[in-house]
Amino acid sequence: MKNKQYDDDVREYVAQQNGVFLVVSTDPLFNKNLRGTLLRHLSVKDECVHNVATTEQLPKQIKQLRSKNHKILVFIERELNGRNTSDVIRYLKNDFASDLFVVVLTTEVERDKLVLLHELGADNIITKPISADTLVEKIAFTVKPRGQIGEFMDKGRQCLEMGDALEAAKLAKQVLDIKSNSPSGLLLMGDALRAMGKKDEALRAYTQAEKGARLFLDPLKKIAELHREEGNTTEEIRFLERLDKLSPLNVDRKVDLGTGYIKLGDTEKAKAAFDMAVRIATKEALDTVSRITQTIAARCMESAPELSEQYLRQSLNTRKNMLDRSDIETFNRLGLMLRRQGKWQDAISEYRKALKISPDDPGLYYNISMAFTEGRQYIEAYQYVERALSLNADLWKNGEAVCYNIATVYRRYGKKDPAVAFLKKALELNPGYEKAKALLMEMGGGR
Repeated sequence: MKNKQYDDDVREYVAQQNGVFLVVSTDPLFNKNLRGTLLRHLSVKDECVHNVATTEQLPKQIKQLRSKNHKILVFIERELNGRNTSDVIRYLKNDFASDLFVVVLTTEVERDKLVLLHELGADNIITKPISADTLVEKIAFTVKPRGQIGEFMDKGRQCLEMGDALEAAKLAKQVLDIKSNSPSGLLLMGDALRAMGKKDEALRAYTQAEKGARLFLDPLKKIAELHREEGNTTEEIRFLERLDKLSPLNVDRKVDLGTGYIKLGDTEKAKAAFDMAVRIATKEALDTVSRITQTIAARCMESAPELSEQYLRQSLNTRKNMLDRSDIETFNRLGLMLRRQGKWQDAISEYRKALKISPDDPGLYYNISMAFTEGRQYIEAYQYVERALSLNADLWKNGEAVCYNIATVYRRYGKKDPAVAFLKKALELNPGYEKAKALLMEMGGGR
C-alpha cells in the first residue's frame, strides 16, 4: 500500500502539477534507470525527462521549462565533468527556491559532505546505484509534502516570499497546533516574526526550534544572522562555531568566523579560520585537477603507458601536501604503469610512499610482492606476500589471477604446499583457468 502511494504521488506530480525532471548528469546508467522506472514502473512517458550535460546549459533549460509552467525537479551530480557543483546547487536554491526541487546524485556517503549538501539547499540526496522502488520513494518524498503539516509549511513559505508575514505566522501556528514543538513550524514562525520586526520573539522561536532538532542547521543560522543584525558579534560567533562543528566544509562560514574574530580583536583565531577556508577551497580545486589528470592517464594507459605515468605523477604532485587514503588507487595505477615498462624498482618506491599514508593496506603489500617477483627478488616477494595475507587472509578471493600470482611467489620461494593450495583456490574461483591447471600439473599437485 505504501509503495502504491509513492507511485501515485509521482504520477500526480507529472500529470496534475505539470512536473518534469531535468537531469544534469553524464551517467547513462542513471538516465536509463530513471526513464525505465517512469515508463515500466509507473507507466509515465519519459518525455517528461530532459537532459543537459553541463551546468552552463542549466539556466537556459530552466527558463524554457518555466515558460511552459512546468514544476521542475533537478537531478544534479555532486561532481560533474571533474567539477564540484556546490556553487550551482546554491545558485539553483537561491534563485528558484519556490518552484524548483534539487536532488543531488552522488556515489559518496561521507557525513560532512552530505551535511554540506543539505545546508546548500538540496531537497534530497541519492546515492548511486539506486533501485527503482527507492528512486520512486525519493522522488515522492521530494515533490509532495507528507500530510497536513507539509501543506501548511509550503503555503507559509509562499506567503513569506510574497511578503505576507502575518498569514505565514498564522500558518506556522496551525503547524504548531498539530505538533507543538515542530522544528520546521517554529522556524517558519521565527521567519514570520522576524519579517514583522519582532526580533526578540523570532529569536525565541529559532532557539526552541534548535533545541528540538540537533542536526537541523537552519535555526542556528537564523540565530547567528539575528545576532549579526543586532551587532552582537560575540553571540554570532558562538553560533557560527556550533554550525562549523556540524558542517565543517562550509568555506563561506569559515570566512564569516574569521571576520567575526577580527571584530573581536582575535587575529590568531581569525587567521586559523581564514587559513582553513583557503585549505578547503584549495583542496577542492586540487581535487578537480587531480581527477582530470587521472582521466587523461586512464585514456593513455593501454597505448601510451609512459604518458599515463606522466599524468599519474602529476595527479599525485598536485596533491602532494594533501595526500590521503583516497590517493592509494592512484599510487597503485602508477605502480602498474611503471611495472608494465619494466621499472619495477620505481614501482616499489611509489608503493612505499603509499604505505606511509596507509600502512596496513594489504593491496599495497601484494603489489610490492608482485614488483619484487618481476625483479626476480623472490625472498622479498615472499616476505611482502606473507605480510599482505597476514593483513587480509581472504586476499585470494579478489580473483583467480591473484591466487595464481600468490602461488607463483610461494613456488619461487620453495613453498610447494601453499603454492598448490592457492592454485586450487584459483580453480575454485574459475575451474577453466588454464594457467593454474598447467602450473598445478607441472608441480604434480593434481586436482
